[in-house]
Amino acid sequence: MKVLLLTTCICNNENIKDLKRLIISINRVEKIDFEHIVLLQNSNEYCDAELQDLATNYNLKTLKINEIISLSKARNILIDKASELDLFSQSDFVSFPDDDCWYPELFWDNFIELEKQENFELFYTQFSSTPVKFTAGNNEHSTTNLVRNASSNTSFYKLNLFNNIGSFDEDFGVGAKNNGGEDLDFAIRALLISQRTYFLNLPVIGHRDPLPEFRYKYFQGSFGILNKYKFKSLSLSVNFLRKLAIGIIFYLQGKIKLTHFKVVT
Repeated sequence: MKVLLLTTCICNNENIKDLKRLIISINRVEKIDFEHIVLLQNSNEYCDAELQDLATNYNLKTLKINEIISLSKARNILIDKASELDLFSQSDFVSFPDDDCWYPELFWDNFIELEKQENFELFYTQFSSTPVKFTAGNNEHSTTNLVRNASSNTSFYKLNLFNNIGSFDEDFGVGAKNNGGEDLDFAIRALLISQRTYFLNLPVIGHRDPLPEFRYKYFQGSFGILNKYKFKSLSLSVNFLRKLAIGIIFYLQGKIKLTHFKVVT
């Protein structure tokens, strides 16, 4: 199996330390041929040789920009670079792991086996700072589970599906006009055209635990995305109404403003 990974990292000591952990976790995998492109933001004079030295078992490429850009724009740069290098035609799956994500031992071995059994086009799972053993179970996919769990760290797109999703919407995403929602938008677009979607309801990927008290920071983006797709299915309509109710609570708590219910264009 060949897998293309696209990661962006804002250079500072903590983020580089996390990125090294990700690279090490990829480097120890034997059964997969990885291509990994990392976009280093705010790189200035940062020397990436130490990153290259860690990737002894797979092909790591780095790009550098001196400024900090939104996640959606950064990922589009990565997609364009991978296309320029013709890496998509050589890949079976594509994913967008964050710099602070990592893959526990045997994650990819189990992913290979599950893909052989299930032949999915879109796979997503959960993450945790203390990930558990990858144990194949029943497919628990639903639109609600996708809305709640699909993220850049936990979603994997088969190439034929990925080629039909398109690029990230740069109006949404961390650091964009509408903060947040870039992963949700990409996953919903994939879901709407996927012939086979699989959800493993276990936290089998490593990543820092989310902080529920800060969910309001990404409300505008995710609400705007659900508003965009609310008529695509009954389940998406229900999830939009649920998000609207959450937004009203955030507003009453003084965490967001009325303007956060409107998409900025």
